[in-house]
Amino acid sequence: MQTVFRLILAAVAAATATAASVPAQASAFTGGTITAIAPDDALNIRKWPSTASKIIDAYPLNAPISLTGRCKDITTNVSFRIDGYGSASWKYAQMKKAYVWCQVMTDDAELGWARGKYIWPE
Repeated sequence: MQTVFRLILAAVAAATATAASVPAQASAFTGGTITAIAPDDALNIRKWPSTASKIIDAYPLNAPISLTGRCKDITTNVSFRIDGYGSASWKYAQMKKAYVWCQVMTDDAELGWARGKYIWPE
C-alpha cells in the first residue's frame, strides 16, 4: 500500500513539473472595433470571404470584435497576418486595401469573415 502511494505521489510530482515547464500561450485573438460604416448600418460577418457567402452575424458601428489576425486578398488568394508587430495605422493600411477580408470570431464563438476596411485593429 505504501509503495502504491509513493508511485502515485511521484506521478503527481512529475506531472506538476511537466505542466510548470510548458510556457503559457498567448491569446490567438486581437481586438478590433467596427468603423467606417453608417450609424444606422451593420457590418455583415460572412461564413467565407465573399459577398455571396451566408451572413452569420452583424455588428453595428463602434462595436468591439475579435480578429484572428488572418487576412486574405481574395483576388490573389494570398493570406497574410496582421497580428504581429506594427501600429494600428499600419495594420489598418493593410486591411483596408481593395478585396481584403479578415477572419473574425463572433460573440457566439463562430469563425467568419468581414471586409478589413470596416475594422480598426488594436
